[in-house]
Amino acid sequence: MYEASHFSSVWEAVPPDLGKGAGKAADAGNDIPPLGGPMGQLRVQEVRDADEQAANITAWYQEYDQISAGKFYGMTSETWLGRTQFFLERTNRALRQTCVVWPGAFWFGLPRYDRADARVDILSLKNDAIAVRPGGIDFELLTPGDYDILGIVAREEVLARYAETLDLPDLMEAVRRGAVFSIGPERKMDFWRHLSRMLENAKRMSEAGSMPEGACNVMEEEILSSLIGLIANSAGTGAPRRSRLNHRKVVSRAREYLLEHPDEVISITELCEYLYVSRRTLQNCFHEVLGVCPVTYLKALRLNAVRRDLKECARQTVQDVAAAHGFWHMSQFAADYRRLFHELPSETLRSGWR
Repeated sequence: MYEASHFSSVWEAVPPDLGKGAGKAADAGNDIPPLGGPMGQLRVQEVRDADEQAANITAWYQEYDQISAGKFYGMTSETWLGRTQFFLERTNRALRQTCVVWPGAFWFGLPRYDRADARVDILSLKNDAIAVRPGGIDFELLTPGDYDILGIVAREEVLARYAETLDLPDLMEAVRRGAVFSIGPERKMDFWRHLSRMLENAKRMSEAGSMPEGACNVMEEEILSSLIGLIANSAGTGAPRRSRLNHRKVVSRAREYLLEHPDEVISITELCEYLYVSRRTLQNCFHEVLGVCPVTYLKALRLNAVRRDLKECARQTVQDVAAAHGFWHMSQFAADYRRLFHELPSETLRSGWR
C-alpha cells in the first residue's frame, strides 16, 4: 500500500495548475495543507488521455489504467471552498484507478444515481451509495464506461466539527473505518442534483472572478452538513443527546452574537460552537421561543442585509451583493427575496438609483 511516506515522495512542490497531483512534499505523517489555489474559483479541464485525467484532480496522487477499448475522454470540474475540495469527474471508458487523497482528510465519492455500479477496493459501489476513504493511504477504484462521480474531500477536523454540532459523537469512528454507505436511491438522487446545482452556480460566479468567501462558507456548510446527516442515518449512529439548557437564554445569546457581527455571514455551525449546543438543541430553542427554525432566521437576516446594500450600492450587481452575503443559488435567492419583501431584488436596486 502507498502509506504517507510514499505519498510524500511522489509529490513535488509545484503550482496547483502544473504537474501530476499538484501536491507538496512533506515529512511522513505530517499533515499536508492542500494546494487548491484561490478559494471559490472553478477549474474545468477536458482531456483525451487517461494519464492526463489522473493528474487533473488537485492535491491527489493517482494512476489510471484504461480497461475498455476506444478513444478516451475525461473532464474534471473542481473548486475549493476554503478547507473543502469539491469536484465532478466524468470519464467515458472503464478504468482501474489507484488513488491517494491528501493526508489528514477524507474522500467521499458519490457516483451518479443513474450510472452502472463501480467497485472501491473489494466493495461494490452502487449508484445509491457513498464511498469513504481516508487520506494518505491508497485505494483502488474500478469504474465502468460513461461514469460520473462527485468527490468531496474535507479535513478531518472540519468533519469532526460538523459532526459535533449535529450531536453525532460516534460518526467519525464510522468514517475512519472507511466504508460504503447506502443512503437509498431517492435521497441519493436529490443530494446529487443539489450538488450539481452548486457546481453550476459556482461556474457562473467564477466566470466573473471567484465566489466571495461568504458564499463559499455557506456552500461548504450545506454540503458537509447534508453529507454527514446522510451517512449518520445510513450508519445508524446513536440518537442525539438531550440538553437541559434554558431555551430562551440560548436564543438571547444567539441574537446578541448576531448583532455583534452584523457584517459577517454567520453559519449555523459557528453559532452552535459559540453557544456550546448541538444543531438539534439550537433548532428546538428557536422553534419554542421564536416559532421558526434557525436556518430561516439567519436567512431572513442575510436577506435584509442584502436589501440594505442594494439600496445603498447602485453600482454593484444583484449577484455580487447576494454572493457577498452567502447566497450562491441565484434563482432560489430571488424567490426567497420576493417572498419576504414582495419585490424583486432588481427592483430594490433600481429604487436606490433615484
